[in-house]
Amino acid sequence: MAETLITSGAIDPTQWPLARVWLEVSTALGVAPRTIDRLEFWRHQIWVKLVDGRATLVSFRALPLWTEQGLEAVQRCCDRPSLDRLGDIFSTEIARYGKHYSSETLEQWRRAWGQRAQQLRAKAIRQAQEEERLKPIRDRQQACQQWRESWRTVLQHCRSLEFLDTLAPELERQIQDFSDLAEGQTAMQLWHDRRRELIQATA
Repeated sequence: MAETLITSGAIDPTQWPLARVWLEVSTALGVAPRTIDRLEFWRHQIWVKLVDGRATLVSFRALPLWTEQGLEAVQRCCDRPSLDRLGDIFSTEIARYGKHYSSETLEQWRRAWGQRAQQLRAKAIRQAQEEERLKPIRDRQQACQQWRESWRTVLQHCRSLEFLDTLAPELERQIQDFSDLAEGQTAMQLWHDRRRELIQATA
């Protein structure tokens, strides 16, 4: 079943500030706020009890708050799929409740949706460019981590100080390939740690 702004949770009138709803309802009815005795929020509309005993209904969709909440729903979309889903919800709204909407409200929503689509498109392009820029750096960091772990394994298999000492020159030479990275700069510490362990083991 197609969702509406209410059933989808995009707009929740129960969270609206009552004082403002009171004013907007009185404006919609063309009466003074003091002539309203009570408001009750129903599924899609507000039941209004007037002090003279009369009662009437006002649609949520007839209030300025509804238009504002629709605009806020657009701005909350953080990616294109969520924006497209909201666009489908707007289409359902217009198809079902078009009589409650002014052309001004619909135009505001269309304009906001289009602007948000452009913003998200630009954001996606920036993210792709940033990812492309960072990829060589991340690849190099990963290569350094793998190289460091390989050396850690080799050093752990050393069982004598003599053999460990023969590895030092090669390790120092390879460190130069990663000297611009912190993990590369400290790789020699692995050798020193293993040497200390072997010394302690033979003490």
